[in-house]
Amino acid sequence: MRDKRNRSTVIRIIAIIVSVAAIAGIAAVLYFGDLIKIPAQKESAQTETETISPSEISHDTEPLDTVFFVSDYQIMPGWDTPAENLTAILRAVKKAGKEPTNVVFCGDYTNDSRLSDYELSPDASIQEIKNIIASECSSVSEKDLIFEQGNHDQLTDAITPTGLYEYENYYVYVLNTQYDFPWKQGKKTEYRDRVIQAAENLKTSLNGLIDAGETRPVFIAGHVPLHFTAKTSSRFTTGDNMYSSYIFDAVNSCAEYLDIIYFTGHNHSKGWDCYMGGSCIFKVPGDTILIPDAGGHSRNTDSFNEKTLNFTYMNAGYVGFYINCSPKDFRNGNSGNYRAADETLTGTVCEILPTELVLSRYSPEGIHPLCGDGDGNPYRGNIDASLISENYYSMKRESPVHIERKALISKIQIF
Repeated sequence: MRDKRNRSTVIRIIAIIVSVAAIAGIAAVLYFGDLIKIPAQKESAQTETETISPSEISHDTEPLDTVFFVSDYQIMPGWDTPAENLTAILRAVKKAGKEPTNVVFCGDYTNDSRLSDYELSPDASIQEIKNIIASECSSVSEKDLIFEQGNHDQLTDAITPTGLYEYENYYVYVLNTQYDFPWKQGKKTEYRDRVIQAAENLKTSLNGLIDAGETRPVFIAGHVPLHFTAKTSSRFTTGDNMYSSYIFDAVNSCAEYLDIIYFTGHNHSKGWDCYMGGSCIFKVPGDTILIPDAGGHSRNTDSFNEKTLNFTYMNAGYVGFYINCSPKDFRNGNSGNYRAADETLTGTVCEILPTELVLSRYSPEGIHPLCGDGDGNPYRGNIDASLISENYYSMKRESPVHIERKALISKIQIF
């Protein structure tokens, strides 16, 4: 009898344990069912990003970090100074209740069309920027600031060296211009080798994060864009970013496993990005992007390949000026003949939350669309006509956009 009672007691204990485990499992599914949202199947090149409402993620309302991105701190007579523009944009950000914890500048702190090949010291402008940040952003430490090199800038000690930088809640990879990802890539044969080596170094760093099981997002500060424009083509002759496919392929393959946002600058005159949205360009994973195909060409290329993005791609936001004509046409008062796409000066805020990244663009007037409607480039009599068809024109995307973090996948595997 004692043996039977013992067996009966053991069976009851086992049944209780199984019941408790089942209840815990159901509770976990219910809890994480709200947390985990699988993106809808992408059906077109210009995809819609699923937006998660604050009520659905109430436990994530306070950002872990808030990073501000901007580029091209350059003076142009007839525009407010870059210092005035940057100050106004930061105040609009703070008025919206956003408090940056770091600032990343994506290159170009000086402006002289005759000295545009890494010839001007950025030091005075960078110090001016530091003073503005100290005044307007009390939560930002000067030692954390990132200053990427642009094509106008000498590589002084004020410039952050190329490489990967680790922060508590994110990484920044700095991709400087001169010795890594230069402009005018069709001008010198050695530029191709520099880009190939830069792509290899970048991929090595990103693969290291993947191998380590890293889940923090990676922000790439890359002054020179990846996408094709007429500036890459025979219609302008410099082959500006004709070897960008090496960088794109490195980033896109690693973005299958990492949350990556690539920030660019550079294209804020002569309307190169009109088809992409003008001064505000933005694409999300699943969208199509045009990447130059250098092929056997040596100086420029009219060829490109349609690629599907695995990462978010956007310009940081111009803080100096944006025009769809040449600086000479602007100085001569002819800019009114070149109206096309968005021309607004902006900066970008990325809020890092445990389950998502929230991207918003701000002008001095407040929140602004992340992407403008695409249009033809009026420079030189519609320079990209018959080169880039209207099928590739971007559509407006309002701020904010919520992007789910790939870190959620690990939670699915655990449970």
